[in-house]
Amino acid sequence: MAKRRMRRTTSSPTQNARNTGSLTEGFVDQARTASIGMANVATEAAKAALTGMQQVGRAMADMAAPTARRTMAAAADTGRAAVEGARRATSSRPRRKGKSRRAA
Repeated sequence: MAKRRMRRTTSSPTQNARNTGSLTEGFVDQARTASIGMANVATEAAKAALTGMQQVGRAMADMAAPTARRTMAAAADTGRAAVEGARRATSSRPRRKGKSRRAA
C-alpha cells in the first residue's frame, strides 16, 4: 500500500499571497459595494429633491395664476375706464364752429 503524504500545516509564502489576495479582493468588493450604494443613495436623494422642487414650483404657480388673472382683469378694467373717460370728456365738450378739433 502506498504511503500518503500529509499536507503541511505551516503556511507557505504562496498561501500567504493567496490569503492576502483574497483579503484585498474582499476590500475591493466592499469598496465597490459601498461606492455603488453611495451612488444609489445620491441618485435617490437627487430624485427626491427634484420632486420636492417640482411640488414647490407647482404650488407657487397655483398661487400666482389667480393673482396674475386678477391683475390682468384690473389692468383691463383700468384701460376700459380710461378710454371711457376720454370718450366722455371729448363728447361732452361743446364744439366751436369753424375750428377744428386739433389745435395747432
